[in-house]
Amino acid sequence: MPITLRTLFAATLVLSLATIGFVQFAEHVQFYEPCELCLRERLPWYFMIGLSLIGLVFPSRWILGLIGVAFLVSAGLGLHHAGVEQHWWPGPAECTGGSSGAKTVDDLRAMMLREKVVQCDQIAWKLFGLSMAAYNFLVSLVAGLTILFFALRGRHAA
Repeated sequence: MPITLRTLFAATLVLSLATIGFVQFAEHVQFYEPCELCLRERLPWYFMIGLSLIGLVFPSRWILGLIGVAFLVSAGLGLHHAGVEQHWWPGPAECTGGSSGAKTVDDLRAMMLREKVVQCDQIAWKLFGLSMAAYNFLVSLVAGLTILFFALRGRHAA
């Protein structure tokens, strides 16, 4: 069975829905609170869901190329977050214990009562020693390189 553009769009859609489904399950059923970087990592996956749906209706190598680039963006976000978790480099001050921005004790108290900040440099979930961010990096990198290979190869039946 040949690999067609529609097959690649369908595979991307399934992978994207499974990824978003997994993180939503972890958040809403297992009660893992996402940090700021976790939320940013989801954006390319939502984008790929939309592009996959468009690609299923209007198959195009250009759309497939955009999906490949989105996967690589997702890999970059995952690598950045995994590096923050491993303390290889600093993360955003909002979620890595940086300055709170509070000028007085009352400002600090109000901020603490207002919202709970999930630390981006703390690993909440691991499987075989890898965090969700590390898995996002690995899956996104492999998927992105694979999709770009097919998009640039250009020998598909539509």
